[in-house]
Amino acid sequence: MKRELGAIAILEEAVNLLRAAPLSSVVAYLAGATPFLLGLLFFLSDMTRSPFAFEHLALASLGLSVLLVWKSVWQAVFSARLYRQLSPGDGPWNLPRLILIQCALQPLGLAAIPLGLLLTIPFAWIVAFFRNVAMFAALGDPDPVAAGRKQAGLWPRQNWSVLGLATLAWLLLFANLLITIVFLPGLARSFLGIESDFTRLGIGILNLSTVAASAGLAWLVIDPLLDAVYVLRCFYGESLATGEDLRAALRRAASIAALLLLMIVTTPRPMPAQIEPAQPEPARVETVAPMIDPARLDRSIDEVIRRREFTWRAPRPPGEEPQGRWMGWYRSLTKMFSDAVQWVLDRWHQWFEPKPSPGGAKDAPVTPRMLEWLIGLALALVAAAAVFFFRRRGHAIAAEAATPATAAVNLSDESLTADQLPESSWRKLAEEWLAKGDCRLALRALYLAGLNYLGEHELISIRRWKSGLDYVRELERRARAKPEVAHEIGPAFARNVAMFERGWYGSHAVDRATVEAFAAGLNEIRNHAEQA
Repeated sequence: MKRELGAIAILEEAVNLLRAAPLSSVVAYLAGATPFLLGLLFFLSDMTRSPFAFEHLALASLGLSVLLVWKSVWQAVFSARLYRQLSPGDGPWNLPRLILIQCALQPLGLAAIPLGLLLTIPFAWIVAFFRNVAMFAALGDPDPVAAGRKQAGLWPRQNWSVLGLATLAWLLLFANLLITIVFLPGLARSFLGIESDFTRLGIGILNLSTVAASAGLAWLVIDPLLDAVYVLRCFYGESLATGEDLRAALRRAASIAALLLLMIVTTPRPMPAQIEPAQPEPARVETVAPMIDPARLDRSIDEVIRRREFTWRAPRPPGEEPQGRWMGWYRSLTKMFSDAVQWVLDRWHQWFEPKPSPGGAKDAPVTPRMLEWLIGLALALVAAAAVFFFRRRGHAIAAEAATPATAAVNLSDESLTADQLPESSWRKLAEEWLAKGDCRLALRALYLAGLNYLGEHELISIRRWKSGLDYVRELERRARAKPEVAHEIGPAFARNVAMFERGWYGSHAVDRATVEAFAAGLNEIRNHAEQA
């Protein structure tokens, strides 16, 4: 037995099935449900408000019955199309037979569902049975009643849970729609100054017509979801005996494998600009290594030892000192500086040398040795204070001048995230690496700059574990509130992500043209975001 899916899981699959449905399936459902809903609302309004309603009650009821059959037929076609999405096939189906089955069973469903709701126990089975019969009849099953009854008995707990969640969702949607209908005219009058018949009704707008319209619109949203749920239940129920779910999964896997194979085959490979014809391999001739020329070796050694990085180790060549005007100025400047230093030292000793006492006493209170120690200690304290002050000042200036862009960043680290530096710093890093000739790291820096820009504008949330495809999907989801952003930024960002992944993870070479194309795409994203 196939493991029973939970109610949340099968509802999620139903939503995905509806999203993947073609437009023709949606049109088929609306072609049946919309006329019936409008006819039902008109019938309720006419029967509750018109004083002459009894005179045309029979004709109005007949018209509503025809609309019910019309809705049931198109709803069955809609369910059959959803089933064919899961299990492709061309089963024969007979339109007159489908109409007869709907005419015979749907009136029974209208009576059986309220009865089941009162009795509580068979209610979920009854809902599943009538929806299953309609779908199998549209699929051309020879015995749709037996097939519908068999599938309706499977997984009752799942059936009850789905109906409970659908009922809760319908009630919440109904309440929201009713509140909107009741308060919208008053809000329009307060903020826009629009006066209409609805605003003059006051609390009288809360009547049977508005309640029925809210309930009908909520049903129009929930009913296709229930159809998709019971289509999935029937598909999985039939797969217990036929294995159709495994074949469908195998077909999807084969399609994906064929697509990947096609991409691999059709991917252009880099070819050299010109292929030189193969030359015949020349005959091998044994050669003898030439002897080293001693004179040439001496010249090479002499050139090496005269380089700037080795000259400071060489001794001064013997001979007379170099003469000339510039050397005279240099010697005079050196002598003047040494004389100035000697003069300062002499004055120092004169000022601080202890003088003998007038009485000729030899026991001076402060000896020269002690005075030298005190002076040295004072100078050491002054030097330490100066070093401490200038060091703190240097740290403060460096902290003020330092920016995140000057911090060492390893662009090859895969754990690097785009929110560690601002966008301008990433762009600066890209320019630096591009100037150094490393186009691959420049492309990575521009990619992180683009992610940082989108993160600052709350179009994506930056996480370390997200891939490029995750960011593309997140941008598509968040940009739905701004269609102009979704249509412009989404494709440009997807192209940039594909370009980056081909160069960073793939085998495609990254050159300056690739980096410039990526930067152009990034500027396009910025322009569209600013215009939006």
